[in-house]
Amino acid sequence: MKIKTNEKEASMEAQKAELFERTPVPKAVMKLAIPTVLSSLVMVIYNLADTYFVGMLNNPVQNAAVTLAAPVMLAFNAVTNLFGVGGSSLMSRYLGQKEYRAVRESSAVSFYCALGFSILFSLSVGIFHTQMLDILGATADTAAVTWQYLRWTTVCGAVPAIMNVVMANLVRAEGSALHASIGTMSGCLLNIILDPVFILPFGLHMGAAGAGLATFISNCVACLYFLVLIRVRRGRTFVCLNPRVLSFDITILKQICAVGIPAAIQNLLNVTGMTVLNHFTASYGTTAVAAMGISQKINMIPMYISMGLSQGIMPLVGYNYASGNRIRMRKAVTFAAKISVSFILLMTVVYYVGARGLIGLFMKDEEVIAYGGRFLHGMCIGLVFLTVDFLAVGVFQACGLGKYSLTFAILRKVVLEIPALFLLNRLWPLYGLAYAQTCAEFVLAIAAVILLRKILRKQ
Repeated sequence: MKIKTNEKEASMEAQKAELFERTPVPKAVMKLAIPTVLSSLVMVIYNLADTYFVGMLNNPVQNAAVTLAAPVMLAFNAVTNLFGVGGSSLMSRYLGQKEYRAVRESSAVSFYCALGFSILFSLSVGIFHTQMLDILGATADTAAVTWQYLRWTTVCGAVPAIMNVVMANLVRAEGSALHASIGTMSGCLLNIILDPVFILPFGLHMGAAGAGLATFISNCVACLYFLVLIRVRRGRTFVCLNPRVLSFDITILKQICAVGIPAAIQNLLNVTGMTVLNHFTASYGTTAVAAMGISQKINMIPMYISMGLSQGIMPLVGYNYASGNRIRMRKAVTFAAKISVSFILLMTVVYYVGARGLIGLFMKDEEVIAYGGRFLHGMCIGLVFLTVDFLAVGVFQACGLGKYSLTFAILRKVVLEIPALFLLNRLWPLYGLAYAQTCAEFVLAIAAVILLRKILRKQ
């Protein structure tokens, strides 16, 4: 029995070494990044689907409800980053060091900690939803509809929503980017199919609540896919969900948290920033809130592409950083930077020129289009800086440099973006809000280039 186990481990080791050590860098980057970028694109379409189909009702209150709930949905990422990003980063580095028992222990600790936190998240929203609606900026017009959406997506849906993303990260950590993407995309595509049935008059006509129900069902399906995949591939994967493998070695949890906590703080600060933005926008009326929400969702397309690329190369960067192959690591980061910046520059031009037309795809209200077009102009010019920042943070996370990630998170929101919201709203009421992120990302991009050069030049 011992011989069989060693043979299986040797076979898995050979497969990982082929991808991470010997495959030409451009091919390895594309093999890992393309499935991740595609799943990110599908996830954007899935996020846009709620806005698009709810927008077809031509009811700003319904659309504003989805926008107001967005910070809570974004808060899921705090948990997925804590244990998904933190756990996958540690797994990749242990793989590079050939510490296979530690890889399995890391995956089990990440899974069960994420499960506990997601249950706690769900219960907290259910108990304190009244206070949460006030914090989100819901008014008498939007509170009821926002709660109907949150009840399905969060109280019922927090566990499957968080766990399917965490498992995707764990599967991707060992180089199985295609399987991770299939699982993520399966849920997203199902959501897109269910949305019109649950939201629109020809179906159940549930409005925003229907969007929430569709999201809940699709996340359950994605979660089931990963559970079945890990079960079927048992013996051929380092991802282990067996509770008996759980390690009480505090070192593993500390290393997960060293990367995961800064990533989680980054997302919590993103929630804070979005909540502040929504409060400012809400003072200008429901139409402005709806327009800001649509603009943000459209701007997510290139954002998620950049994020997908940075997440896709993390296993390759982490593996080679831990194994000491800095030349290969440097080539991977440089190649990823060239293709991502070139593509995002093209997207920026398309967005700036076609801003009003893009907003009009989601809502035919002329006031929403007028607001949204100007909002999108301010947001899209910061995309190239955001791309550089995402790449840098991906490298920090892959290398276990949590202190750099945490510094960027605090700089992005606390030091730069949130103060910029106050200042720009005073100098240029309403429209200045759309430029706050661009100002923050410009400063961070300069810092990102300096730190990346420092890390990549180390031998």
